[in-house]
Amino acid sequence: MQLASIFSITSSAPFFTILSIVSIGIGLCLIIFGLVKQKNNKKSTLATCCIVFGLLVIITHTIQIIARTI
Repeated sequence: MQLASIFSITSSAPFFTILSIVSIGIGLCLIIFGLVKQKNNKKSTLATCCIVFGLLVIITHTIQIIARTI
């Protein structure tokens, strides 16, 4: 089995678009988790990190989807 045949599925554009959409969903989950955690604990570093990381994931993958469609 050749190495190129294994990775030929992952080189398609629809795969990366689906991966970006799933990553945006994960980013939304991180933001929701951070907001719930911050509501329960007033000053939580974990909650702030989750919110910031979730926002960064959403922003970067949205830019990737826009760049792929242009």
